[in-house]
Amino acid sequence: MDDTLVHPAPEHRPRLSLPAVAAVVIGGVLFCSWFWISLMLLATGLGALPVLGTGLLLLVPWLLAMQAAVRIERRRAVAVHGISVIVPARRRSRRTGFPGWLHDLWLEVSSAAFWKGVLHHHLAMLVAGVFFLGSLTLLWASWTAADIAVRHGELELAGRVLPVWLLTAISAAALLLSLLILVAGALADRGLARGMISGSQEDLREQVAELAERRQGAVDAAAQERLRIERDLHDGVQPRLVGLAMTLGMARNTIHSDPHRASAMVGEAHSEAKAVMTDLRQLARGIHPAVLTDRGLDAALSAVAARSPVPVDLRVEISSGLGREPEAVAYFVVSEALTNIAKHSEATSASVTVTQTDQALRVRIEDDGRGGAAVSRGGLSTGLAGLTDRVRATGGHLEVASPHGGGTVLMAVIPLDPRPGAGAATVQEMPVAPAAQDTTAPADASRPDPQETAR
Repeated sequence: MDDTLVHPAPEHRPRLSLPAVAAVVIGGVLFCSWFWISLMLLATGLGALPVLGTGLLLLVPWLLAMQAAVRIERRRAVAVHGISVIVPARRRSRRTGFPGWLHDLWLEVSSAAFWKGVLHHHLAMLVAGVFFLGSLTLLWASWTAADIAVRHGELELAGRVLPVWLLTAISAAALLLSLLILVAGALADRGLARGMISGSQEDLREQVAELAERRQGAVDAAAQERLRIERDLHDGVQPRLVGLAMTLGMARNTIHSDPHRASAMVGEAHSEAKAVMTDLRQLARGIHPAVLTDRGLDAALSAVAARSPVPVDLRVEISSGLGREPEAVAYFVVSEALTNIAKHSEATSASVTVTQTDQALRVRIEDDGRGGAAVSRGGLSTGLAGLTDRVRATGGHLEVASPHGGGTVLMAVIPLDPRPGAGAATVQEMPVAPAAQDTTAPADASRPDPQETAR
């Protein structure tokens, strides 16, 4: 589902303004033109559907026009009338490309909120048209009375003589009524917008459900990360520290009786201490890698791809300054996916593509392995479940396509906040060799190596 937005009304917004009256005039013009064109497109498209579906050639452009019209009406309600508009949660397709666009269109046009907005759009034009035509009629009467008074003076009508002052009074009254009708039209338009698009308790409930789902995703992702850190510390670092302490204890007990053996034990403990420091550094990199902060997402992904035992074709097309959260989520998605490929997929090659749009960061990981990957929460093979929770916490989604024998494709969509003045996109495309080469040191060149410090 898409992000939901609440547009608050200004605190001291007047109930009636000149733009509100102008909106009635514009709505009246649209009633005389676009209103009838829209109804004709809809009726003709529906009537032509039985003829080999040719009505879709009219209905699809009409639906796209209605999408734009509904969004414009919401913004107009905020800008002109100062009404708080709750945009209902919008479901998003997990597919990509043209099928994903069609699915997105279907999900929107099949929602009650969309058709409610379409109905409001046409009712607003109808109401504005009625008041506009009434005002225009009175304005014509005012002009006619004033023209007769100026050109002909007195007017004889049905045996009665209308003096100039009466014609002038009629002209002024018609002009005043014309303006009052426009004011009444603005008030009616405001009431219609408040009743149909300002939002309801159901919209608020959808917002709460969407936020609760994101919160649960964040909680689940944090729990998975905590369990991973606990497992790595308990199964990896802790036994090695215990062995290191035992070695130092034995060296201390034999330092006087067998100095040569004690010296060898101290050397062994020194080597083990450096290895434990390497493990701790890898564990810290799993929490938030330093290279991600220092050099950005493309350099961090290059280091991850270079360490992979499976050859990786990496392509990164992003702008600078994505933000800490989207970069971290994209990094961990790629890192965990490549780890799973190396452990379980029996793949001979993999590809990683990271692209950026105005709304989202898209991460695609593909391999030629045996497939069969699935999101599981039963205690075994829960890596994909953790990635799903991590991506879901950002408001995005993770799609897994893994037929048996057909390889695996992961597609993660991570929403981005609007960033004014984003830099030009940089393209990096490199086939990375297997893990024989080590690019970690250049990436972390700005930080001292703990092993060198230990020496």
